[in-house]
Amino acid sequence: MPEQEEGQVAQPEQQQQGAVLHVRDQDVKTAYANICLLSGTKEETILSFGMSFPQVNQETKRVEANMLVSNRIIMNPTAAKRLAIALSQSIQQYENRFGVIQLEQPPAAPAPPAQS
Repeated sequence: MPEQEEGQVAQPEQQQQGAVLHVRDQDVKTAYANICLLSGTKEETILSFGMSFPQVNQETKRVEANMLVSNRIIMNPTAAKRLAIALSQSIQQYENRFGVIQLEQPPAAPAPPAQS
């Protein structure tokens, strides 16, 4: 997807077939999220966006993360699949332009306690 300026009309490929998408963003609210939790049912995909605040518990020395959910988007699986494809294409374009995004390796889960 090409980058757009605020208020600019999106130009989807469907426009060639006569469809025009007008994006109204005058009253849009913006929020920052550094984490997204996914859940869902057969009929719905639920994306919960928020802020994660990892901290080390000084007693157990384990990393604990608290998440404050600020926004939740609920969509049907078809729309979720379209979103996944659009995100994948956007990330591919970003990496082609700026280089590969390196992800940090999550900390390994602690081994379960040995049973006697």
